[in-house]
Amino acid sequence: MKPVSISVRSRRLPRGLLRSLIIVVLTLASWKPVSNASDLAGPGLEIFESKIRPLLASRCYGCHSKAEGKVKAGLELDWKGGWEKGGDSGPAIVAGDPEKSLLIKAVRFTDPSLQMPPKGERLSAQEIEHLSAWIKMGAPDPRNAPLTKSGQQAPSATAHWAFQPLRPPALSSPGGNVKDMNPVDFFVNQKLEESGLRPAEAANKHTLLRRAYFDLIGLPPTPEQSQAFLGDVSANAFEKVVDELLASPHYGERWGRHWLDVARYSDTKGQFRRQRESSVYPYAWTYRDYVIESFNQDKPYPQFIQEQIAADLLPRKDPKALAGLGFLTLGDRFNGNENEIINDRIDVLSKGFLGLTVSCARCHDHRFDPVPTADYYSLHGIL
Repeated sequence: MKPVSISVRSRRLPRGLLRSLIIVVLTLASWKPVSNASDLAGPGLEIFESKIRPLLASRCYGCHSKAEGKVKAGLELDWKGGWEKGGDSGPAIVAGDPEKSLLIKAVRFTDPSLQMPPKGERLSAQEIEHLSAWIKMGAPDPRNAPLTKSGQQAPSATAHWAFQPLRPPALSSPGGNVKDMNPVDFFVNQKLEESGLRPAEAANKHTLLRRAYFDLIGLPPTPEQSQAFLGDVSANAFEKVVDELLASPHYGERWGRHWLDVARYSDTKGQFRRQRESSVYPYAWTYRDYVIESFNQDKPYPQFIQEQIAADLLPRKDPKALAGLGFLTLGDRFNGNENEIINDRIDVLSKGFLGLTVSCARCHDHRFDPVPTADYYSLHGIL
């Protein structure tokens, strides 16, 4: 088999997926957001989205949100302008100084006249610590408007960095020529310098070969394969090995299994509802083989997606592509409950292709992400 050029492979799903995954992971570690707003970047926003926003929504909005129907003591905590203005006692938060913030004093219950929440379970020590750490970081808060009556943050819900257009960050290095440097190496070296570390020595041929084998096909090289590579002194010896591994059927088996995890694939059922029920999902293996074959055939990623969502509706009729619909049809049958089956399909589709969990929108507009209930049931209507 003739080796395919790297430039062609980079536009395809299977051959380019490994390199793309590595680049994405390393780039995100050094990614600078497009927005110039200071509160849309850094660890402060991360702790806000992962800890503070859910905490405020579950423990504070009930009494301090116009959308929820209550604004006790004149304090709104469902947007940044609310806690900046504060309530009857003044601003709730002093950015950068948790000890001077009334919100921290209230949740600590150190002042009998200022206690939150006034009823029910107090915040845990860990939750208070999260609040203090966030305030100490400057209390970054992207909520530039109050909640709507539907419970969605508007219009700032789309201001999160994940919904910004992708733009390659500028590469600049005072200590080297970035033109001759792989972008991945640039970001790796940048983090090493920030940590006071030096790059490791280049791997020897034996180590390099084992890494390539385990990364691409998940198997070690045989003694014969090792000897052949160590004895090859040509300049493109390693490139030839990589081409051979990418052409191996084991490549699709190795990397296809990661996509099967995204599709919640299983050959067998995890539970039985009736006696003598078969433990095997009938014909599930056809989807597994479809995925492996797609990787090994270097199928373009857009085609790979289209076939898994709508192979039966595409103008080009390829019987083999119908197996791709297993992405939607595999999974729990929920005792024949059609609504739950469709909800499961929406869940796997949104997580797999959007990186979002949208199940909140089954009952109400999503509190944290720009996913209204109308969009959820529009998708529900076609699945």
